[in-house]
Amino acid sequence: MASEFVAELLLPRIILARHGTPAVDFKTPIPGHGLAQWLECERDAALASSQHPSAEVRRLATTAGCLTVSPLRRSVESARLIAPSSMALVDEHFREAALPSAITSRLRLRPGLWAALARTAWFCGWSAGVESFKAARERAAEAAQILIAHAEAHGSVALIGHGLMNILIAGRLRALRWKGPLFPRPRHWAFGVYVH
Repeated sequence: MASEFVAELLLPRIILARHGTPAVDFKTPIPGHGLAQWLECERDAALASSQHPSAEVRRLATTAGCLTVSPLRRSVESARLIAPSSMALVDEHFREAALPSAITSRLRLRPGLWAALARTAWFCGWSAGVESFKAARERAAEAAQILIAHAEAHGSVALIGHGLMNILIAGRLRALRWKGPLFPRPRHWAFGVYVH
């Protein structure tokens, strides 16, 4: 039993972690035609001031042989918060898949509900000027290969990324026979560990 644990520690590891909570208003209803503006605010938002990542995600990020991040502000700031002495590698491959936002409705719903509706439509093929679901899956496959190369070179790599992109990367890792959760939980600061 102990020998299996030690052997697993020596295997290349990939940690997929989600960034902290951005400082945007998730509660005030917005019209559908306001989703694009709300998404711009979310993209450029700093982290909320009361961020408390778990000790476990801090340990995983600071002890990883390599730290990678999405170029979006919420990921970069999350990496600085949990691993301030680490130099993170920024890579566009890890950017969250954009939401289509060409909605004309005046109906007012919470931004999260509009985002969920837009994401559902995106899964069904509506991309309206943003990267398609197929293209995002292809990018996730490339991102998985980048992480595998870092894990093999450094022993372990941590990505401070995004909910959906981490799920797509995890799917590719599992298809390549990496062991780990079916997908990392999508809540802020959640993570999944994958070994090969």
